[in-house]
Amino acid sequence: MKIYCLRHGLTELNKQKKVNGEVDEPLAPEGIEQVKSALSSMPASIKHIYTSPMQRARETAEVLNSKLKCSISSVDELTEIRMGTLAGKSWTEMERGLELKQKHRTVQFDYRPFGGESAENVRKRVFAFLKRINKKHADCEALIITHGGIIRILHLLEHNKPLVDDIAHISLHTFDLDRILKNS
Repeated sequence: MKIYCLRHGLTELNKQKKVNGEVDEPLAPEGIEQVKSALSSMPASIKHIYTSPMQRARETAEVLNSKLKCSISSVDELTEIRMGTLAGKSWTEMERGLELKQKHRTVQFDYRPFGGESAENVRKRVFAFLKRINKKHADCEALIITHGGIIRILHLLEHNKPLVDDIAHISLHTFDLDRILKNS
């Protein structure tokens, strides 16, 4: 089964170069425009949308669904990585921020000392979701609207190595769910 994964549109914290983490905020006006411009590139084969329950992802799903006309499910497992007290700050505002950023990008983070979660916690919750949708949608394609951190986890699950490059807003990623489940 092929799944598509889209990062939400731009937010105010994103514009300020700060990490969202569990900060729940709406799309910025520019983010809404980004989503509208992505409508034409959405695959017609998508039959269901899964979205993070966070406002920026839900708004992205709603704008896209004006064209796709699919059912939408909000799924807790797609919530962005919880970073605890680091959420809402820029990497430069954090003590040892550049080191934390490197660990974040290589999916070796552990935000539990800050009230957040570890990479292993996130990997487990994302994998549990993937197993569930594999049974439910084995005969069709789904779109997942989520966050940069979750997309990094998906790359790690499929390719056994993290995607360390920037993940642009509204970037569309394609994953082979069968390969992910086989690798893990």
